[in-house]
Amino acid sequence: MKTRAFYYVTALALAVSAFFAAACSDNVDDSNLYAFEGETITSYLQNNDGFDMYSFMLTKVMLSRKSQSTVSQLLSARGNYTCFAPTDEAVQVFLDSVYRTKGYDYTQTDDSVAETIVRNSIIDCGNVEAYRVADLVEGTVPKTNMYDRYITVSYDTVNGRAVTRLNNDADIVVSDVEASNGYIHVVNRVLSLSNAYLPEIIRSAPNLRIFNMLLELTGWDEAMLEYIDQKYEDEEHEDGKDETGRDAEVPEHRYFGYTAFVETDSVFNQKWGIDYPVIVDGHIANEQEILSQIENKCRLIYSDAASGDYKNEDNAVNRFVSYHILPMRIAYDKLVIHYGELGYAYRTPTQLSINCHEYYETISKKHRRLIKLTEGKTTEGIRLNRYSVYDPDTYDEIIVPMKGIHVSSNNGKYDFNALNGFYYPIDDVLVYDSDVRDKVLNERLRFDVSSLLPELMTNGYRKTTTYAVNFPSGYFENLTYNKEANCAYLGGYGCGWPDFQGDEHNFTGQYDLTLKLPPVPFEGTWEIRWSVPIFSNRGMAQLYLGTNPENLAAIGLPLDLRLEATNPTIGWEEDTDDEQLNDENDKVLRNHGYMKPPRHDGATTGGVVSKSLREETQYQRMRKIIYTGNMKPTDVYYVRCKSVLSNNATQFVMDWIELCPRNVYNGSIPEDKW
Repeated sequence: MKTRAFYYVTALALAVSAFFAAACSDNVDDSNLYAFEGETITSYLQNNDGFDMYSFMLTKVMLSRKSQSTVSQLLSARGNYTCFAPTDEAVQVFLDSVYRTKGYDYTQTDDSVAETIVRNSIIDCGNVEAYRVADLVEGTVPKTNMYDRYITVSYDTVNGRAVTRLNNDADIVVSDVEASNGYIHVVNRVLSLSNAYLPEIIRSAPNLRIFNMLLELTGWDEAMLEYIDQKYEDEEHEDGKDETGRDAEVPEHRYFGYTAFVETDSVFNQKWGIDYPVIVDGHIANEQEILSQIENKCRLIYSDAASGDYKNEDNAVNRFVSYHILPMRIAYDKLVIHYGELGYAYRTPTQLSINCHEYYETISKKHRRLIKLTEGKTTEGIRLNRYSVYDPDTYDEIIVPMKGIHVSSNNGKYDFNALNGFYYPIDDVLVYDSDVRDKVLNERLRFDVSSLLPELMTNGYRKTTTYAVNFPSGYFENLTYNKEANCAYLGGYGCGWPDFQGDEHNFTGQYDLTLKLPPVPFEGTWEIRWSVPIFSNRGMAQLYLGTNPENLAAIGLPLDLRLEATNPTIGWEEDTDDEQLNDENDKVLRNHGYMKPPRHDGATTGGVVSKSLREETQYQRMRKIIYTGNMKPTDVYYVRCKSVLSNNATQFVMDWIELCPRNVYNGSIPEDKW
């Protein structure tokens, strides 16, 4: 008869095999072992009472199937590791639960169970310092663990004492034990993460029965069942290069992921008057009544929708559900990126300043729609589709006609962290109606290029200090490039670069790349603006635009990123105390097809940002207006960038883009400088 342990081990197989499949030679070099005084993580655990079981697991787990080294040896070597070490009591409770045996002999632990205990508890922080408790903010730990999973962080009070809680279960009972190669945080539970896919995690939450019912009826649950690109796993990937020709890491995996914003049953009841589910024998007895109520509400919003088949993407209920899902895994603290905005210091991340915005495209490819996320000191958390009027001088909110829907970081005691994504409860019903289209999104839309690449975010490469990652051709769906192009993603969060949100995509070689643009919310005249990072080692490319990626029309003259801003063809002049003179220079720049960088952000090294990039004379980030013309929300647009230089060392940098409607840049009220 198969034991519970058998089923537990079987459930772990996918995650374990994914980790092992792409692992190469992961042996620990003995020359890296510390020879000087000072305890490593391994020696501390071995030399202190209460960690015998965990220390044993560390010696039992190998780095990979091809490795001769154990995780215990890894934690004896140089590096920066964050270790959430469970006590002997915590390990014993976990083993007794798995094997359903009181006082189970830990030396008999199956390999897969040991893998779970160990790999979920350790984060390799690479070339940056390991995490102290003060570095952890509500949401997730910034880097993934040895299973490439995010550890969630929340806070509670136990016996009058504030505690930091991991994965809704384990409390840190001793923090910031400093070792020579990282930090140890003692936890009172083994860190365990579900290996269920996102639809199953939603299905298991008893307060999400209505949303789960809608997911299943529309078939969007089936669209969220991908986890890992097996073809990518089976391929050999050569070492890559950064923008200067130095070695750069190539992603080991290509994961798929999803993020869902979900209404609880109580929100449906309170906001829309939907009946609460009546559960009989595990099923919703009043499903048809609830569905009829939901459908009536959806038809009022999507009046042109098709009826009948709920799995038809034209169906009103289907369109309602699909607007809740993003085709990317995004940890809570990365939903809105804070970095260089004025008044903010990323070393004190909880002290927010002016509002920051993110715009993401939802999952439906037939009905392409944007969802706006906003967070700042006045928003009281992350808000969906917030509509505000801002002071043009300070960028403070002065009127908030639409407060926006609040996003919770977790679902209380219920798990929200799936193998392939997250869901976040919201406090109102999320719809894409005329207010969202004509008010919320009727503004200048600024996108970090990274936000347009689901694979980059899903695989943990956003808001990262990893210096350079080389992405092979074919890794991204929305960004394609030829084999001759060298794509180096520079994750410069914390490096002091003037990049928007601290990162950039840097191309060298004879590049020929095509970027799929996000949709515009309504038809009209739009400007497309391209960030122009000006340096002498930059390159020059001809740009093309259109709806057929195989036959795009050239637009304008080649874009030269080497031109200094003071070049007469651009005409930049430094801002003065005279705003009228500044406005005159802005007009000159627009006549030449350029704009100064936004006032919203500045270069940062961790302190409070007090100087805008618009005022910088050293770090130039001009905006080039590459296109002005009619655009439709039903059309898919692409921008192609093709090198026109023979020098393969010149760099073409993609940082951010803007889509701006005519009523903003040429309306009765001048466009703000933010």
